[in-house]
Amino acid sequence: MVYSVIDVANKFIDLAKKDNCLTNMQLQKMVYIAHGFNLALRDTKLYYEDTRAWNFGPVVPELYKELQKYGSSEVTEKIESDNLNDKFDKGSSAIIQAVYNNYKQYSGMQLSDLTHQDGTPWRETWGYNQYGVIPADDIYKFYKDNHI
Repeated sequence: MVYSVIDVANKFIDLAKKDNCLTNMQLQKMVYIAHGFNLALRDTKLYYEDTRAWNFGPVVPELYKELQKYGSSEVTEKIESDNLNDKFDKGSSAIIQAVYNNYKQYSGMQLSDLTHQDGTPWRETWGYNQYGVIPADDIYKFYKDNHI
């Protein structure tokens, strides 16, 4: 299934409450990384919104709009959503959990740096289309070739 980016973010927020809270930037990057793994492992998007190449890495504008009130601080509350069913299929849940477990120790800037490396979809898009959409096919190929 494909979900809204808000619902994916809320799943990460729920996971983080057990340990600590995630910052705005950590949340943005983890949502993106989970999307990349979902594309590579399951051949489908995790969320249906577009990801854009912004200055500090991949950003989903709809999520950014909801999180901007936090600035660089920790996100302390779930985001209001119209979705009454926040249940994820087993595959999506497993990917989100694995991304959280493997990346929660990284700061927002460290995660941003990961997305800025040579050959990443952000780097490729930023080079010719700053603030433009990062093609899902590029994200798929990167995660398939480099992480699977």
